[in-house]
Amino acid sequence: MRVLLVFCSLFLFTALLWSQERRLPADFRQHNLTQFNAGLLNATYGSDWGSPNSFSIWTRWQWQRIDGDPTSIFANYAHQLNQVSAFGIGFLQHNTGTYLDTGANLNYVHTFLLGNSSKLIVGANLFGFQEKLADDRFISDPDVDLPQLEGTSEFMLLFSPGIRLQVHEFNLGLALENILDFSGTKDREVRDMGIVTGTLSNDFPVSIFSNDGNSFVRPIVYIRTIPNEDTQFGINGLLSTSKFWVQGGYNSFYGVSGAIGATFAKQFSIGGLLEFGTGNDLDGEDPTFELIASYHFGASDNRKKIVGFDVEEEDTRLFEQPKKEKELEVKKELEDQEQLELEALKKKKVQKEQERLKQEKVMKDSIAAVQLKESRLLEEQEHLKREEVMRDSIIAVQLKENRLLEEQKKRDSIADLLDQDVVLKKNEIYKEVLGNEGVEPGFYLITNVFGTQKYYESFMLALKKKGLDPKSFYRKTNKFNYVYLSRYNTMSEARAARDSKFFGKYADKTWIFRFRAK
Repeated sequence: MRVLLVFCSLFLFTALLWSQERRLPADFRQHNLTQFNAGLLNATYGSDWGSPNSFSIWTRWQWQRIDGDPTSIFANYAHQLNQVSAFGIGFLQHNTGTYLDTGANLNYVHTFLLGNSSKLIVGANLFGFQEKLADDRFISDPDVDLPQLEGTSEFMLLFSPGIRLQVHEFNLGLALENILDFSGTKDREVRDMGIVTGTLSNDFPVSIFSNDGNSFVRPIVYIRTIPNEDTQFGINGLLSTSKFWVQGGYNSFYGVSGAIGATFAKQFSIGGLLEFGTGNDLDGEDPTFELIASYHFGASDNRKKIVGFDVEEEDTRLFEQPKKEKELEVKKELEDQEQLELEALKKKKVQKEQERLKQEKVMKDSIAAVQLKESRLLEEQEHLKREEVMRDSIIAVQLKENRLLEEQKKRDSIADLLDQDVVLKKNEIYKEVLGNEGVEPGFYLITNVFGTQKYYESFMLALKKKGLDPKSFYRKTNKFNYVYLSRYNTMSEARAARDSKFFGKYADKTWIFRFRAK
């Protein structure tokens, strides 16, 4: 009876302790890892968040209890194979307060270049560890059968892939923790699966120290969904330089945090972090404490291998440059890459501008062609209008001349009856006056008669352009200019010139005007 009473007391005391303990989620509590060992948060961060070819240790004491407090230890060596791939190998011990997981970690990351400063990075973490009960202080009788203690020593395998899209300095990441969970014990069900972590970050370069081109500010926003637990969300901010780093953040479950660290001789880094619970259910809990340490072995040789090229032993000294010179080379390569991208962007802009100018020229040429066609049409219309005015003027002159001729015929009818030197043919246009106006007597082959100086000059110019030598005389009697092609002494000569179209030189209509001598 006494033994049973002692056992029941111990069982109730143990149950009371477990019921009062704050229950932790199943994650690794790695939300503050942004400077080193970030591959535990998302496998893809193992390639560039931190220094390649480095050994780092991270440890976390949850709520700093005196005995049996939840702890995490992660020691990892990261190595960059070439410009697009890296791997890591590490040791992990994770204590939730109930179970203790101890084992190894393998990490691999590969980068796919998409162009335009864009990358798609994929990676995976593989965990293999032994799981056992973390606290068995109150278990004195091995024959006691408690359900909580069944199957607490077994080998586990976890597979956690990750993916990240990087555009310039912007990163969008997604990690799936324990997506595949294998237990070495058939009688025990595997743990909860499907922890999903999404991250959103951007690196902003800053200049703090001279000759330091690696300083940046990195804000991070993340969300974590854990089965059977509240969704965690948080934000982190990291200021990183070659000499120190400062970090601050907030997690909806664990609270606010602040960290500081320093780098010595550009190779050894050490820092610490404090995290304080802010929720009402964490009243009375002590702060959480984290330590991080890292040693950098220098950048790896990422030059492309050339098939059939052997490096001589005496040339190996070329790969033994000081670390500062290598950093300058890496920086120059990045600057050259940025310059090439900038030149490509400028070339693309120039091509677009040339295409725009070409389209504008085509449009301007089309408009000019339309305007030229309209201008020619207007000129043609003006020309037709001038010809019509000229025809109207010639007709008016001819009418006036005919009227004057009729009047002259009446005045000279008696004289004409007395002088029959010229016998007119049928439909022959002929005019004869006494030579009393300063014009030499004779027979003139007339082409046109003008009462307007403007049309007279225009007609004279047109005849000259045809290769003719036109002449004219002015009659004060009717105030008209008479344009003629030639003067003849006899009527037969004038008729011959008229009937032959001025011997084939002038196709338009002509008529004969005679000045008689007094």
